[in-house]
Amino acid sequence: MSPAATRFNRREQILEAATTLFCRFGYDGTAIRAIAKDCGITEAAIYRHFKGKAHLYEEVIRAKAAEHDIPRRVAALTNEGPIESVLSEMATAVLDLASHDPQLMAMMFHNSLESGEMATLLFREIRMPFIENLAAELDRRVSLGQIRPIEPFITARCFIGMVMDCALNIGVWEKITETQFQAGDVVCNNVPIFARGLEPVGVDYGAGQTGSMS
Repeated sequence: MSPAATRFNRREQILEAATTLFCRFGYDGTAIRAIAKDCGITEAAIYRHFKGKAHLYEEVIRAKAAEHDIPRRVAALTNEGPIESVLSEMATAVLDLASHDPQLMAMMFHNSLESGEMATLLFREIRMPFIENLAAELDRRVSLGQIRPIEPFITARCFIGMVMDCALNIGVWEKITETQFQAGDVVCNNVPIFARGLEPVGVDYGAGQTGSMS
């Protein structure tokens, strides 16, 4: 194996071990020495590939973001039809991400308990593409008079936050309430409520109108 291939394999080994530990203990709870121990190498060996723990965490998050190509994922949403359909598509995309990458969800759970620059990194790389896409669509619909005047970014942030909370904490709520709801059930219940709050004043919803995540 060439020296370049050896360096690449070592770097990938470090990233894999770091990802596992960041998922289990979060950024604050993970030490460089623990990553080195899991890799069977010295701490000095890690510093030959990364500047420090912050740099290593950045690379783990960026690798996760690249793996899921979130900007492409949100750009592919149709944004057609009523606002309820737009919200349902966005919620489905978030929940799909959550179901396909438990490691990422674990890091986001720890991230909610942490502070500082590292806490904002995960938010920017994972949540912000969803928020910015939805905010742009809400702004467009406000300008067309399709929904009531609202602050698009705040509204988008609240909606994506609700969906992320469902994805991250559904297991906790199941234990507290002794129910068997899935994250999709919760969002399916809440999307129509959220959508109706955005409709222009005076809309006649009719009897029995409901939303769907399908």
